[in-house]
Amino acid sequence: MRRDKSYLRLVGSSTPEPTIEVLGGPKTITVHVENVLPGQMCEILHNGMLSLSHRVVVDGNTSSIDITTFALKPGEYHVSLRLDGRLDCVTEPQTVVVGEQLEVRRSS
Repeated sequence: MRRDKSYLRLVGSSTPEPTIEVLGGPKTITVHVENVLPGQMCEILHNGMLSLSHRVVVDGNTSSIDITTFALKPGEYHVSLRLDGRLDCVTEPQTVVVGEQLEVRRSS
């Protein structure tokens, strides 16, 4: 029998699917992840391929985490979550814009 944690999660897990809530900012994206298990490795992706964050391991006794991306160029990103290095993402992509700010003009 394999004692690999990822294998054990895949065969007998009855936990709900992970969900994400995405918030864009001036230079980064903050992603709140719910329904994750301790020991799982989470990574934020753009278009299901390009990594936008470090890989973050969920601490014990935690079912949700916040992940902040690397500093990003302004633009539109299609954000999804990858768990444990799997090839497929476990959440549907959510679109968020980085760098959109209200301009404050000062009169001279």
